[in-house]
Amino acid sequence: MDVLNAEQLAYWDGDAGATWVRNQTHLDQLLSPFTEALMVGAGQVTGKKILDLGCGCGETALRLAERGADVTGIDLSSEMLARAMHRRGAKANPQFHQADGAVFVGTNPFDLIVSRFGVMFFNAPEQALRHLRSLLTPGGELLLACWQAPIHNPWMSVGGRAIAPFLPPSNEVRDPKAPGPFAFSEQAYVTELLINAGYESVEFESVVKSLTVAASLDEAMAFQNQIGPAASAFKSLPKAVVTEASAAMRAAIAPFCTTMGVVMEGAIWLIRARRG
Repeated sequence: MDVLNAEQLAYWDGDAGATWVRNQTHLDQLLSPFTEALMVGAGQVTGKKILDLGCGCGETALRLAERGADVTGIDLSSEMLARAMHRRGAKANPQFHQADGAVFVGTNPFDLIVSRFGVMFFNAPEQALRHLRSLLTPGGELLLACWQAPIHNPWMSVGGRAIAPFLPPSNEVRDPKAPGPFAFSEQAYVTELLINAGYESVEFESVVKSLTVAASLDEAMAFQNQIGPAASAFKSLPKAVVTEASAAMRAAIAPFCTTMGVVMEGAIWLIRARRG
């Protein structure tokens, strides 16, 4: 398999992919409001050839295939793809391939390329977007669901902020546009990327939803320790402060407990662009 970003392959084809597989049902339920927004954004898909970029465990690819599209799903994680193929069963559609979207080439052009949180991890995003454009039919569309800034996504940021004071001091200043969940959160930056990559008719729609993160505070803590920025931060904590840091995170999440579970806000950009 050709890859342009070996670091992302090692990450997603390793522990990260395995963690997402273990939490697949939980994650699909959690993200369902945004999955629905993506499905609505895709519109009428019957008979269309669609590439699902970063298809993961197959939720969006399976949904699009059920609606009559001819779907190809690609991802870097072999474990997530195995789960996707298991969920598909004996059907021939969708097809799934382990591939890097920055270099993947299909057998035929696609009418639509969709991605639910899979496009923000390219180390050369403009180059990757230009390549993806070459996979579209003339007039074909790109439809991306990407996270807005952390401040608009407390379900991902509250736990990490609570842990931050306990992390070892660091002089490293992280580039907010580096590969990661929030790399496409800045509208002007993403618009420039898409225009430079040759797309037209770039549109952004803000989608804000309440997300049921977990059924209880204990479940929310367990989830935060596995998935997202807080999980990464926890791995960096000195053992001496783990208990105290956990208590701080628990206190930060507690105000979001309701009779319906732990409910926190999430916000995405639904980004649409067209190949001229």
